[in-house]
Amino acid sequence: MEMAQSLERYLRSMDVAFSIHPHEMETSLSKLCSEMGIGPEQTAVPIVLRTQKQAFLMAVVPLDHSLDLDRLSGLLRREFLYLDEAEVSAWFLDSEPGAEPPIAEPYELPCIVDRSLFEQPRVFMRAGSHRALISMDNANLQRLYQAYPKAVISNPSVLPLSDEPLNRTDPTSIIAIYNALDNLDRLPSIPVLAMQLLEQASSEQTTAAELASTIEMDPSVTAQVMRYAGSPYFGYRGNLDSVQDAITRVLGFELVSNIALAIASSKAFNVPQEGPLGMRAFWKHALYTAVLAQSLAKKINRPQTLNPPRAYLCGLLHNIGVLLSGHLFPQEFRLLNHEMERYPQRSLSDIEQNLVITGDVQRFIRLGHDHLGGYLLEKWRLPQAVSTCAYYHHDAEYVGEHAEYVMLIQLCNRLLAQRKIGDLGQTELHAVQTGGLISDADAFSVLEKVMAMCPELDNLADNMAA
Repeated sequence: MEMAQSLERYLRSMDVAFSIHPHEMETSLSKLCSEMGIGPEQTAVPIVLRTQKQAFLMAVVPLDHSLDLDRLSGLLRREFLYLDEAEVSAWFLDSEPGAEPPIAEPYELPCIVDRSLFEQPRVFMRAGSHRALISMDNANLQRLYQAYPKAVISNPSVLPLSDEPLNRTDPTSIIAIYNALDNLDRLPSIPVLAMQLLEQASSEQTTAAELASTIEMDPSVTAQVMRYAGSPYFGYRGNLDSVQDAITRVLGFELVSNIALAIASSKAFNVPQEGPLGMRAFWKHALYTAVLAQSLAKKINRPQTLNPPRAYLCGLLHNIGVLLSGHLFPQEFRLLNHEMERYPQRSLSDIEQNLVITGDVQRFIRLGHDHLGGYLLEKWRLPQAVSTCAYYHHDAEYVGEHAEYVMLIQLCNRLLAQRKIGDLGQTELHAVQTGGLISDADAFSVLEKVMAMCPELDNLADNMAA
């Protein structure tokens, strides 16, 4: 098959002249264009979207552009979401998956076309098959899309063109993505309070009174620290009148510093409260991981290599890349949430690698929340153990510096997955491997003690998300 039958009938009925360009089987459109000497700017691709009320739309953009969902939503005064792969295929029953044509009428879809395509003398496109492209000159392109609105709905890509799976071990491609991240005007800076807390934590001269004074500059962080210190988890029955009391009587300098640092850091992100990746779910996963990591580190009892308060901070912030994804890419983040709800058996990492979106955002998402979070924490100059855990908490083969902290956070995630907490997915509920850090029996014993505090930890997580 070189063309979808419904598409061929439609083009002939519209008297649109086109040429067919057969080729060997190839699923990568960017690779195919490179091999055939076709410019990506003259290659049209479809993006199928929907509103929350299930109104559908095809947007047609050049291959080397990224759809601007915010601009499109503002233009049409409706908010659009990407369809997943299965939903897209359901509209194009006579096309091979991934070879859907950017022509809407045969599939009864409304359509909008990016203006830049009409600047090309000839435009190429898929026609329902991975074995042929079709092309048409500008006059026939105008005839094809005469009934559809044309507008600027996309932006030129800033990343190297590729629709291949991202090689997350290729430093060249990863550095290109990091450089592109640096150029995003929405990349958050570390909050001022978090920076002050980092400076104080790194100085041996900082007193409990000075730390308390800094925390008390932010009433919301102060309230969270006080709630934390007063929770039944710590068993303190006296009155706490100040953050300094929380430091000296209950939590200690380092733990209070870490709690306040994590809460202050999270203020940099604008992310929805609800959903499997929302702020509430983030804090529940973060807090359970932090408490479990601290408890396991105490049980392991190797403070020189696994400091319990540092393990706590690693647990709190290891998944901060989820918040960064939501902050930078809100529309795509909604699709991630939708996919996590629809396919609870899949891990977030798996969904990120297979999300059906286009342009630069696809490369950012496929880099993964782990790499995104690690990169941000490194830019914010958090302790290296913390940024390393963010980078590598899904890398079972990591053997570099701070490997014991990474193994500890991975162990926490596998243990919590047994209780359906976190983003590993139900398919990851296999035998927990402790990596030689601790015996299985001791690991599960610590887990049971932490889970016995579920009401208190859930309440704390809700307060932190508020």
